[in-house]
Amino acid sequence: MGRRIHGRTYPDNSECGHSMKKKSVQQGWNWLELKDKSGWEIPDGPVMSLVFSLGQNPEIKVYDLGCGIGRHTVFFAAQGYQVYASDISKEAVLETKMWLEKAGLSANVNQGRMTQNIHPDNTFDLVVSFNVIYHAFRKDIVKTISEVYRILKPGGAFYGTLLTKDRGSQFREKGNRIVDEQTIVIKSGVEDGIPHFFSHIEDVFDFFKDFHIESLVYNEVFDTPYNLENVLSQKGWGHFRFLIKKTV
Repeated sequence: MGRRIHGRTYPDNSECGHSMKKKSVQQGWNWLELKDKSGWEIPDGPVMSLVFSLGQNPEIKVYDLGCGIGRHTVFFAAQGYQVYASDISKEAVLETKMWLEKAGLSANVNQGRMTQNIHPDNTFDLVVSFNVIYHAFRKDIVKTISEVYRILKPGGAFYGTLLTKDRGSQFREKGNRIVDEQTIVIKSGVEDGIPHFFSHIEDVFDFFKDFHIESLVYNEVFDTPYNLENVLSQKGWGHFRFLIKKTV
């Protein structure tokens, strides 16, 4: 049995069925294999704009969940906030700490899984998880979101992204392992072995049913070269960008 969406039935991504679904497959990027990290050192513009709603209060606590090599951790630390961060990758955590030290900044950075958060309830004013939580099976995404809800203060905000279902066709064309209609596992490169979950809009509202949605944007990014012929010939890379708040 499965869920029926837009006239089609999709298999449940549950503990039953495919053997991979029984596992909690969580692993980080192989950053050692990425030769050019310059693109991952620039903070995302909409993430940077969050400071306008946060203000300059040094008591504000920000958590960068899945920090990678530290672009947003360093950015928020430079704003004077109390910053915490984590990533499942040992190499990413090390690079983030080295960057902070080089910049003369401080943050509490730890290695850990997104589904097993070490922080107490009602701790953070903002959690940022940029291009992170969809690297999992559905059950782990649900668990991660519940942990984010737990560690946010009442009224605290969660900013992040989810892959959209239309993005999935591009990954299928590359010969990756198809787990079900919404999940594939990458078979090469820096993301080798990492699950990717592709969300319908119905999934978004289901995932965030305990939150108040402040902003929900469909964002489409096209591959280079940027010319009319190339853009018209391709489907952009789709993400949902969300800003949601813990209900008081």
